[in-house]
Amino acid sequence: MSERKPYVRPQHPYWWARRPYRSYTLRELSGVAVALYAGVLLVGLFSLSRGAQAYGDFLRWLTSSGSVVLHIVLLAAMLLHAVTWFQTLPKTMPRLVIDGKVVPSKRLTLSAMTVAAFCSTTLVIGFLL
Repeated sequence: MSERKPYVRPQHPYWWARRPYRSYTLRELSGVAVALYAGVLLVGLFSLSRGAQAYGDFLRWLTSSGSVVLHIVLLAAMLLHAVTWFQTLPKTMPRLVIDGKVVPSKRLTLSAMTVAAFCSTTLVIGFLL
């Protein structure tokens, strides 16, 4: 009697870079950028705890061209992460009904992003004043 071979579906090696997985992959990779920026902040905190010389070196590194490029890339990735995070909001919560009408998902996403932007701006202004 012959042994049955199970069917193995052929998988392209770069399946994660094709549609519809590309946007999911980018969203998940943007989480790595958030972790990298947290690492940058921790390095700054650690250098602050080591004294004025170490913190001055960290501040000089922050003003280098490589650091500025890194921060621009991390900012773009964090903005992508924030937008996609709020886009999942209507998909994960129960339907919101106001005055007998279902609130559209785009309106919910935009409202949440507006509240987050307002809170972030308030925090920044509060720290600068």
